[in-house]
Formats: sequence, structure tokens, C-alpha cells
Amino acid sequence: MTTDGHLSPQGIEALRTRFQAQSRKAQAYYTIMHRARGVAENDDAASAWMNAPLPAFDGKTPAQLVNDGREDDVLGYIDALKPGSPG
Repeated sequence: MTTDGHLSPQGIEALRTRFQAQSRKAQAYYTIMHRARGVAENDDAASAWMNAPLPAFDGKTPAQLVNDGREDDVLGYIDALKPGSPG
């Protein structure tokens, strides 16, 4: 911010970058929840799973993995849980 209370161009760009990163995480979380619902018993079970530690990922939760940018790992894990999957 500048001294007159307005954002500088650098401040605006920093906010834009942060917003884009948060948007990517939100989209990844949504995608994972959608897939988890496909293998879980219901929405509540999928939500609980998102916050449950996974031994395959050193006890990190799917939500933590999304925050770490590892959504592809979580999606692969979910795909391996589906009935009839080779995993």
C-alpha cells in the first residue's frame, strides 16, 4: 500500500497472485471431494476422509496434501480405491 491508502501496482499484483493460488487450491479441493464422494458412502464420509490422516502419505490428510500442491497424488490414491481398479 502507498501512504495515501491506495494499492501500488506491486501490491495489486501480489494480491492477484495470492488469489490465483487460493483459487487453484479451492478447485483442487473441490475436484478431490467430488472423486471422494464417488468411493465414499456419502458426503459426510467424504468430508471426514478429507481430514483423516493417510498412512500412505506419512499421516498427512488429503486436505494437507492439497495445501502442499499434491492433489495429483491424492487423485491417484482415490482412483486406486475404486472398485475394480488395478491399484
